Amino acid sequence: MSDEHLAHGWEAAAPDERSVLRSFVLSTADTTAWVTERVGGRVGRWDDLAAADPASPIFFDNFAVLLAPPAYGDLDDVLARLTAFYPPDRHFALLSVWPTPDLTADGFALMGHPPFMVRAAGGVRPPVPDGLTIVEATDAATLADALTVLGEGFGFPADGSPAGDPRVLGGPVRVWVGYADGRAVSTAAARLGHGIVDVEAVATLPDCQGRGYGEALTWEATLADSSLPAVLYSSDAGRAIYERMGYLPLFRLTLWHRPPAEA
Repeated sequence: MSDEHLAHGWEAAAPDERSVLRSFVLSTADTTAWVTERVGGRVGRWDDLAAADPASPIFFDNFAVLLAPPAYGDLDDVLARLTAFYPPDRHFALLSVWPTPDLTADGFALMGHPPFMVRAAGGVRPPVPDGLTIVEATDAATLADALTVLGEGFGFPADGSPAGDPRVLGGPVRVWVGYADGRAVSTAAARLGHGIVDVEAVATLPDCQGRGYGEALTWEATLADSSLPAVLYSSDAGRAIYERMGYLPLFRLTLWHRPPAEA
């Protein structure tokens, strides 16, 4: 057998425009690092792994992503680097766009396999639901409203998240808030980089769901740059809404959570 390297597209020097999926992986790594550095956190970057530690109480803010398939990297070494990078009392999420071996013996808990979805560039947003006003977050007050909705929508306290720091604005991350009757009721965000719009953090207050608010905010994020394709990973419950918007499900990602070490 020849020792010649056969390109697989996930080499560190491979062009990121090779695929939408690679663009998503690199954009996730870069924008997460950008936010973390803006708030004074730590980042780590290797050819096969990116890790960000803003020291947030919300584990989704402390985020690591595989940059190459486990088949082309040493997963044991990856886990050793993650364990060394994050303090024992810090919980964090690990994203892989590929299936991974079972990591429970290494202290991880499987969060699930959310559908990864892609939408072609362009399109026109439908009318905003009656009574809803959408504004882009530009200051601490609107970011705080977005975090309140996100926390209540997903059932976790949002205090202390770097997403509420105004220093995260003005770069690749944009956030929108929907208001009804003077109250923040829905939110969505977009991360722009590597030729895609990555839609995330879509949430609506529980007592305001079913009114089209979340879809309206998702349209705002999706068309943050209408010349670019948009991607997202959804819950199974939200998948039908995104399909109605033109998103196509491709496959399922893998999400792990490493809880804090017990004292």
